[in-house]
Amino acid sequence: MTLPPPPSGDTPGSPAFRATIPESSGLIFEHPARAVLALIGAFLVLRLLLAATLGLGVDETYTLANARDLSLSYFDHPPLHYWLIHFTVPVLGEGRAARLPFILLFAGSSWLLFALTRHLFGAQAGVWAVLALNLSAFFTLSGGGLVPDGPLQFFLLAAALVLARGLFPAGDQPSPWTTWLFAGLWLGLAGLSKYHAALFALGLLIYLVSVPLRRPWLRHPAPWVGALIALVVVSPALIWNMQHQWVSLAFQTGRGLPQGLRVGQVFANIAGQMAWILPWIFVPLVIAAWGALRAGRGAERSWYCLCLALPAITIFTIVPLWGSRGLPHWQMPGWLLLYPVLGAYLARAAVKGWPRRWAITSAAVLVGLIFIIVVHAATGLGRVWFPGLFAKDPTLEALEWTPLRHELQARGLLDRPELFVVVPHWITAGKIDHALGDALPVVVFGQDQRHFAFRHDPALFLGRDALIMGRADDIEEDLPALRPYFEHIEELPPFAFGRSGLRELETRILLGRTLQSPLPAAYGRAITPSPTAY
Repeated sequence: MTLPPPPSGDTPGSPAFRATIPESSGLIFEHPARAVLALIGAFLVLRLLLAATLGLGVDETYTLANARDLSLSYFDHPPLHYWLIHFTVPVLGEGRAARLPFILLFAGSSWLLFALTRHLFGAQAGVWAVLALNLSAFFTLSGGGLVPDGPLQFFLLAAALVLARGLFPAGDQPSPWTTWLFAGLWLGLAGLSKYHAALFALGLLIYLVSVPLRRPWLRHPAPWVGALIALVVVSPALIWNMQHQWVSLAFQTGRGLPQGLRVGQVFANIAGQMAWILPWIFVPLVIAAWGALRAGRGAERSWYCLCLALPAITIFTIVPLWGSRGLPHWQMPGWLLLYPVLGAYLARAAVKGWPRRWAITSAAVLVGLIFIIVVHAATGLGRVWFPGLFAKDPTLEALEWTPLRHELQARGLLDRPELFVVVPHWITAGKIDHALGDALPVVVFGQDQRHFAFRHDPALFLGRDALIMGRADDIEEDLPALRPYFEHIEELPPFAFGRSGLRELETRILLGRTLQSPLPAAYGRAITPSPTAY
């Protein structure tokens, strides 16, 4: 099948394309690739320092706990980041060093963003895109976390880059099969990281349909074979869901079910996005996106980025109108794909001088914020100096529960192999499981068990005693429902720990004598752990 050539004036060497970024802006970065490598290196060092000083968050400890068992997929996300952790933890350990592969992965994502932006809008724009991305709080702080966003971002950018090179060739036209088969592979790996990849595919379809010149691709076999490759790559997650009543997809889509009209939640969600990206970066990003939207299909390179980005941004911003409150990071894969457009906007504006001042100020503010966060997270001194401000302290989520292991060890409770642990909430269960390592199996009691529901067969614990542990308020809420499962439950001395001598976390500990009936699995029949557990 013969496909039309790129539109006239849309190649990087054409006068029309060169006109999008002033020639004088080339004076900003004499060697753009070197500048990007320097930026990547600097932020790599920053993330290594953050990883070494910040404790593991609740999502990270939950992931580490469940990554011990190798599974086709997992309750809340596809398996790729779990697999990465499963195979690297034996070398790196379950501590903060486990973040290293994810930190390196984000460094790779930064380079892919540069390559994508350079191809679409020139090298100067590429430098600005990478700088803006790494100055954004969400990507700075999450760019090394044990969460699925890291692999997702890497493979989305890889897919966007290979497609851009095929759709907007800078020289010889790449083979359609090379373009679309690799796009299918990278998109499949993105889908194996997080379900957000489906929205990238939707955006790509919108782009192909909305641009008349690109519609012939819908009749070409290469994109469909690429789509088939993506489905094959993501098939472990699909097979696992088929085996478990599609519980993972039901959980994710259930967050968007109607719960009444809640206009205020939309504005709160947008404010959250702005806060996570940082307002002084979010505003130029929105301006750049609005400019691309106004230019429409005539500015096809910007339109390409816009189509890929808008499904995730639009859907997850609108859903809070009637569904759950939503989380600001749900839109971030969409915003990520607009950073090339922001890079082009900043490169064009650089001749006016303000982007330089903006970059320096942004870097100074970000470093200052990180310093404050790190110091407080490590010491908790903010609660001493500003008790009112830190009454609800999010850094407590990064407080590691290793003191609890030492306390239980001192009481001789970890030397009783017949014991198992019951925790009333998955968040606390992740913390306790990470603290205990493989000393005792951990089971979650309640309706929100997440993947803990699939780690152990409840029948295996019949007749055994259990340590019932968790935050005091969680225990108090679930204890009446838990009592009938045991012959009796006795109170043990509680344990409190924190930072800088403060008692910040009150842990209640009970001993449940003789489990009389299996604890319920919230999502159906639980499965036994994988024999490949580390």
